[in-house]
Amino acid sequence: MSVELLSVEGLSKRFADRRRTVAALDDVTFLIGMGETLGIVGPSGSGKSTLARVLLRLVEPDSGRILIDGEDWRALSPKALRQRRGSIQMVFQDPLSAFNPRTTIGKAIMDPLRIHAVGNRGARHAAIADLLQRVGLPAEMAGRRIHEVSGGQRQRVALARALASRPRLVVLDEALSALDVSLRGKMLELLVRLQVEEGISFLFIGHDPAVVRMISHRVAVMDQGRIVETGDADAVFSDPQSQTGKALIAAIPTWR
Repeated sequence: MSVELLSVEGLSKRFADRRRTVAALDDVTFLIGMGETLGIVGPSGSGKSTLARVLLRLVEPDSGRILIDGEDWRALSPKALRQRRGSIQMVFQDPLSAFNPRTTIGKAIMDPLRIHAVGNRGARHAAIADLLQRVGLPAEMAGRRIHEVSGGQRQRVALARALASRPRLVVLDEALSALDVSLRGKMLELLVRLQVEEGISFLFIGHDPAVVRMISHRVAVMDQGRIVETGDADAVFSDPQSQTGKALIAAIPTWR
């Protein structure tokens, strides 16, 4: 593996109501190297989305450590966390829910540039055009409103906004699952190109093992809040060792 960027150690998170307590994460441990993509795959309810939100501290874990370049993010003060947040960004499954649909594309990308003090005011307009072009959209789209563009274009805008703060790690939580096959392929190609050009690391969470395999260097299989198997992507998908991994692979008709 390449030089370590993210180290997750013993993350646990439980949710309780009047009837029961659910272990959404149970002693989750893994590493992501610089410029590497780790795929997370597992059945619905296995804890994948909770993991994504805990990594960004949108949800606080009950225990465990999140280390980026050796720095424990759980130990950061609120002020320090705000300053560091640009290092990790997230792209959600439904980009429309992450935006004010009436705002312009340019404003949506401008906000993280301003919040994370990327460039001066004049340079930020040029940065918006550059970010749009990097994700395959014309700079003129900056003036359009989020609700006026297609789902595939919104997903590219969401990626452009995630890239605005110059992150080292981007978490993609089912980010391509709502796209049709042709758009999904284009987005996968885009992610690979950006990784090669800029050395970004990705945590790619998906329910479709075929898509996860296409982009991932390594894969972790989750079930009931735990990582039950991890390894090289081709090895895991060619010869899964866990019962969950075997069931996921068996459910793909073209791989039977």
